[in-house]
Amino acid sequence: MKKLNLQAVQKGAVMELFDEELRKVLANIEDENTVPNKERTITIKMSIKPDKTRKVADIKLQALSTLAKVKPLESFLFFDRDDDGNFCAYQDDPAQELLPGVDTENTNAFSKKAIGG
Repeated sequence: MKKLNLQAVQKGAVMELFDEELRKVLANIEDENTVPNKERTITIKMSIKPDKTRKVADIKLQALSTLAKVKPLESFLFFDRDDDGNFCAYQDDPAQELLPGVDTENTNAFSKKAIGG
């Protein structure tokens, strides 16, 4: 009868669990949306629960990975007072002077003529 070792536990399941978590860690490292220099970890947990006779035990295996979080999106806001004097936040600088003829409601729209239509 063979003694238990890591490779023999549940017919190599520990290695499979590790490989799966390693794939997650590598994908997380490659993801440009995550914080690049945060530590990632893989934890293998094996729980052994013997019965009252101490001759048999249940084994539970678990592999967990701790990944870097997605980087927050960053932007900025402008603060000013509206026409009623209320303090408000704006995505665009309310003090920016508008060019004549610019559609302030849809500044990203181009006319069909401008894009070759």
